[in-house]
Amino acid sequence: MGLFATAAALALGWANPALAQDSSAAEQAQQGDQTFGEITVTANKREESSQRVPIAITALSGTQLTTLGVTSSVDVAKLAPSVSVAGSFAGQSSQFSIRSVTQNDFNDHVEAPVAVYIDEGYVALQQGQTFALFDVDRVEILKGPQGTLFGRNATGGLVHFVTKKPTDTLDGFISAEYGSYNTVRFEGAVGGPLSSGMSARASGYFHRNDGWIKNQYPQQTFVPAAFQPNLNNALGLTTSLPGLQNSGADMGDDSTWALRGQLKFDLGEGNLLLTAFGGETKSATGAYQSVATIAVLDAAGNQINTLGVSPTNAYGNFQMIGPGNVNVASPSAPAVYGGLRPVAGGDFYGYIDPDGRGPITSSDFSVPDANVVKTWGANANLKLPLGAVNFTAISDFKKFDKNFTLDLEASPASQFTYLAEAHAKSFTQELRLDGESDAVKWVAGAYYLHIDNRSINGLAAIANSATGSYFNQPRIVDLTTNSYSLFGQADIKLAQDLTLTAGLRGTRENKDFDFEVRFTPNIDPIHWNLNNAVFVPGFTRAPYRKSTGETLWTGKLGLSWQANPGTLVYASINRGVKAGSFNSGDATIADAVIPYKAEVLWAYEAGIKTELLDRKLRLNLGAYHYDYQDYQASRWLGLANLITNNDAVINGVEAELTLTPTRNFTMRVAAGYNDATVKGVVVGGVPRNVRPTFAPKFNLSAFARYTVPEVAGGDLSFQLSLTHQSSAYHNLANFDADLMSGYSLLDGRVTWVSTASGWKIDAFVNNIANKHYTVVGFDLAQLCGCNEEAQGKPRWFGVSLRKDF
Repeated sequence: MGLFATAAALALGWANPALAQDSSAAEQAQQGDQTFGEITVTANKREESSQRVPIAITALSGTQLTTLGVTSSVDVAKLAPSVSVAGSFAGQSSQFSIRSVTQNDFNDHVEAPVAVYIDEGYVALQQGQTFALFDVDRVEILKGPQGTLFGRNATGGLVHFVTKKPTDTLDGFISAEYGSYNTVRFEGAVGGPLSSGMSARASGYFHRNDGWIKNQYPQQTFVPAAFQPNLNNALGLTTSLPGLQNSGADMGDDSTWALRGQLKFDLGEGNLLLTAFGGETKSATGAYQSVATIAVLDAAGNQINTLGVSPTNAYGNFQMIGPGNVNVASPSAPAVYGGLRPVAGGDFYGYIDPDGRGPITSSDFSVPDANVVKTWGANANLKLPLGAVNFTAISDFKKFDKNFTLDLEASPASQFTYLAEAHAKSFTQELRLDGESDAVKWVAGAYYLHIDNRSINGLAAIANSATGSYFNQPRIVDLTTNSYSLFGQADIKLAQDLTLTAGLRGTRENKDFDFEVRFTPNIDPIHWNLNNAVFVPGFTRAPYRKSTGETLWTGKLGLSWQANPGTLVYASINRGVKAGSFNSGDATIADAVIPYKAEVLWAYEAGIKTELLDRKLRLNLGAYHYDYQDYQASRWLGLANLITNNDAVINGVEAELTLTPTRNFTMRVAAGYNDATVKGVVVGGVPRNVRPTFAPKFNLSAFARYTVPEVAGGDLSFQLSLTHQSSAYHNLANFDADLMSGYSLLDGRVTWVSTASGWKIDAFVNNIANKHYTVVGFDLAQLCGCNEEAQGKPRWFGVSLRKDF
């Protein structure tokens, strides 16, 4: 705690944990186009070449991220085989999915099964996985369970962001960018010695862009004028939220600032690094759009499918489809149309999105700067040699504050809004020893984690349009977690080129959970009122309290064979685990289904890493089989998530190829295929085998870069990047309308780098074909006759200027 307290006192800030890029532009030009050179990683808690580590790793340096134009944490998923992104709040909250291991639960008290670390500090809040990248040394994406050395919920793997550290040499950079939708981005860093034995580095970041989804509200009407008075009278509503100022803002905007400061002290043979960070992101209401859908029900009233609605299909004006393909009226729809939709192909209110899934919408609840995330924290890393053993102590503190809103039906109808608020603090302390001899390399240690998480989410609805009063239904969760671990791992040489890896980690985890659902009046449409709650049957839930304790273990057993200096062959068995936790559904959730058990993953994997053609060709191949026990299956049920324990099986293969035939040309291709099945998920009362959410069967990234030397005193490079992702479901029920189509994106970039002055100029266009594609969705077919969908960014131009010194 002493190290942490010292670091906190030196806080300089950072944002939404923002990070970034490294490398001198002049240095890059002088080295030629070695864009994807070998990278040193710390996947085994020691520095090694990524090609020598018997783990499937995608490692990207800061230089590579800059070259590829990566500016957001979740964008690294596009570059790694078998990695994708799950999300909520129109992608403003995202988390990684590796090899179909994901858990799309939007509740902020739930931790993800793919862990994210920043400088060996665990990111406990899901919202914390989305941040800007700046002044980053490298990113390591480790696939498969990493529970032995990293421990915390690394069932599917982990993504580790490593920032650039202070050195004894003065260096830094400053860059500026301008692009589409009035994008402005500034980044900068400076570091070097302050005195003998002490160095420092300060990094900063600012970004803003206007909304790229144009909101036509209030000009865009959603039902024919003849129906509008009847609709309003029937619902007691108006076409806008009473008292809501500035509604109708464009969506997709962003304003983020971030700061980070570091001090490094030379302690002779050891060193102490203190880091502090802080910052803030603001944006408009979650940028969802409405897509008309229709629920299909069985005889018991259970939803068994969701279909898309069009003006020309046979059910275009039905509210829902019942047995025998008959119309069934929804209790949440207006009754004034005889149980039918007012406009064929529209939602329950007759709304049809102006351009389908394009960048135009009409939402009566879109407010500037309504969504705010604040982040700050500190990290202390002490390294000391103790004779033949190295000692490392890492203290890490993070604090997150979040306030999010969205228009639930994503249309001009005044139906429901959704609010989510979270306040979380986490502290971790790791103490470890490592050493090596001719025959053994080992690491052992202890780890402590504390998370204090309070989250509030749920509905807000208009109670009286004349007075502008609202009712909230906040779901309030307080979850405190304390976790204690002991771990160890050793690499034992069985022969000159044959190594056995064995590791084990034991964890004791204690949780205290409090949950309740209130029903409260309110006059503020974008913030909660938790006072003056009233009891309403079916809308209110008495407090549920439970304390749990469980002992968990993870392990690793592997063999690796260094067949020759450029070829590593490996095979491993890993046991991963993610602790059990608690559901926080609506007021009707039964006590019996609130807790769910830990999930256990047995992962069997084999791979080869090889370099050929005098190291001009690098090829990494891998195959895996996952046997999941009590997989924590998360699905969206109306207005709440529910996690159940189901078994699952995942099989896959992946490949990464990098070719640098000449000094001036680099090509890289990465591809992954996996087939995943979650067994026995109950849909409409019947168990089904389904695909996990946000788990495309195939993904591909390809990159080609050619450099023309000696152009106007520098090197001129041309590059194209292609990413492809096959279709994926956003709902575990795998309903027809919940399948997001696959897509391909092509980006282009031209770069000039001075060979002497340190200047760099970039011009780029992303999504050249202006592809419309869905990245996040929620099934609300029974609530509004629609699904919420969020689209990826459209075509985006930009130019940037950077100076390294």
